[in-house]
Amino acid sequence: MKPLLLSLLLLPAVAFANPTKMADDYCDTFKDISIKAYDTKEPAEKIAKDAMASLSAKKFDFAKLEATEAQFTEGAIEVVNSLREAKSEIGSRAEFQDGLTQIVAACKIQMVAALEEPKK
Repeated sequence: MKPLLLSLLLLPAVAFANPTKMADDYCDTFKDISIKAYDTKEPAEKIAKDAMASLSAKKFDFAKLEATEAQFTEGAIEVVNSLREAKSEIGSRAEFQDGLTQIVAACKIQMVAALEEPKK
């Protein structure tokens, strides 16, 4: 499950003013995407659109990640579809939640570290 879910997180990053807030916003949105994918039958496109709207409302700047909204949306749709395809292998809801909690925590640590890394 980790490689599948972390695929959304493999965007190159550059330093900026508040890496912790950016990491929290991004990784928490990733968590929301994953929960909706696991718990609902909402179309992947709607989940991605809602996630994009959530980040936009938080004034999330994709340029700081050298990414675009379209790339995020495409990645979110891929995560939703992949998670749903692997749902039977994930286990119970509690196992899913435990794994997701670990992934989100790792996401935040990795993103803060990447954002604080000096730009080359």
